[in-house]
Amino acid sequence: MTPQNEIEEEIRRQMLAERARAAIPPAPETPHYAAPQNPSRLQQLKDRGGIVGALATILLVLAKIGAPVLALLAKLKFLLIGLKLLTFGKILLTGGSMLLSMWVWGMYYGGWKFGVAIVLLIFIHECGHAIAGRLRGIPSTAMIFVPLMGAFVSLKRGGKNVVEDAFIGIMGPIFGTLAGVGCIGVYLATGSGFWLLLALFSFWINLFNLAPMAPLDGGWISPVFSPKLLALGVVLLFVIAPRNPLIWILALLSLPRIIGGWKAQPSADPYYQATASDRWKVGVAYFGLAAFLGIAYLWLHQHLFALLNHPNQVVM
Repeated sequence: MTPQNEIEEEIRRQMLAERARAAIPPAPETPHYAAPQNPSRLQQLKDRGGIVGALATILLVLAKIGAPVLALLAKLKFLLIGLKLLTFGKILLTGGSMLLSMWVWGMYYGGWKFGVAIVLLIFIHECGHAIAGRLRGIPSTAMIFVPLMGAFVSLKRGGKNVVEDAFIGIMGPIFGTLAGVGCIGVYLATGSGFWLLLALFSFWINLFNLAPMAPLDGGWISPVFSPKLLALGVVLLFVIAPRNPLIWILALLSLPRIIGGWKAQPSADPYYQATASDRWKVGVAYFGLAAFLGIAYLWLHQHLFALLNHPNQVVM
């Protein structure tokens, strides 16, 4: 064969080979499988039960997560119940002692109206202490009424110094005095001697509370000037009413404060530190209030007798 024929023959063989390769289908590729994995609980339940299985799994997960949450909520529930019971206990203690005092005062003075009114006047007095404590950031406990003696409200803590305790102590008589003035206003509007008698009682009880004797309000005010004044208060009350059993009870209750005040060294104890300005402010409020209550009591006492002698005449 000539060289030209050889070239043509080689081209023909290559073309036939290309056609043969095109006619043969390609070999399938070897599949690449991912490594087998453990199906999730959710997927298993999906495969087994469809939507129902998936919902069951969701509930199972929520149960696992919710168990500690429910336990925490249960503890909080008991805490809330305890707080409610504690609050209810305070209300029950205050309300119960208040009702008992109303009944005793009413029996003692021969009328439930007067018993209710006296306890409300005492309540206003004690509210003055509670509000003053809150103004100083000191919350109060339940208010407890003591028949024929009054009431008391305990604070979570004492004042930081004598000035703070004096402020809390004097706010009770201030509120009580305002209540007595309000009774005079009602008397002037109605002409009923009942309100005049209430005002007289209010002025007397608040004046008595200003005596420098623990646990009276004056026992928290007088240490601003000197803690030794607590002993003077006991002597003063024994001179005024030596046979009154209430004075003896108060004297016994005040013994720890008297001993502590007598031993105290105001110059070395930070609690007794007070500036001259503080003493002036407390002194003006204390002695001014005592003078007002004393004058108002004597004036109302005379006016009440005039009203009894001339019931149809209002004398002011």
